[in-house]
Amino acid sequence: MAKMNRKKITAVREHPLHVPVSKKNPTGITIRDRHLRRLKGTYLDAAEIESVFKDYDHKGIVYPATGKLKQKNADKYDENIAVWTDYFNKKFNAAPPLDPDVVKALIESESDFRLDPRKDGKAFGITQVTPKTLKILQDLEGEAKEFIFNKIRQKDLKNPNIAIAMGIRWLFRKRATAMSQLKRAPDHEELILEYKGLLNSSSEYKAKALKKYRNAYGKIKN
Repeated sequence: MAKMNRKKITAVREHPLHVPVSKKNPTGITIRDRHLRRLKGTYLDAAEIESVFKDYDHKGIVYPATGKLKQKNADKYDENIAVWTDYFNKKFNAAPPLDPDVVKALIESESDFRLDPRKDGKAFGITQVTPKTLKILQDLEGEAKEFIFNKIRQKDLKNPNIAIAMGIRWLFRKRATAMSQLKRAPDHEELILEYKGLLNSSSEYKAKALKKYRNAYGKIKN
């Protein structure tokens, strides 16, 4: 289970906003709704994602296994997987740490390493982030508020570096929700089912989705 860092302090700000003079606002000035200003280190935006990846210290980071999967581009994103798995393992003081092989097998099961495999608008990018998940991961007061993303659009998820970072962040959130349901730490298969929204599902698709992940994970670990 991941241990969360102490909650970061945020500052509340207000801004004056000029509006038409009216009976309600005779001065022509009102106060813009308050919003939270995130402290550095508690969020990532697109520019910061690229900067962190470019400047990341690779010493000691663990890469997923290579040469095990046959899909086109199967090993192309190993550095992205290694960096962001290490980044969030450290961010959340994960014990035990998330295995980058699990992330790689998840990506195979979600997209076969294709950057934009679906055209129906139900999920986006190499890690198949849904619109609902994208919204949660950017909600200042939502369930993932301890560490969020900022100003990431659906089309940005076609960038594998952004999609992998967000997918791994969501895996950590799903580890917490799975533990809450199971009353114990989930194993890697249970974690993947929770990521896919299938942990408590009785649908036929559950077995099919798990089989695809299990096959990929088995090949990577062989």
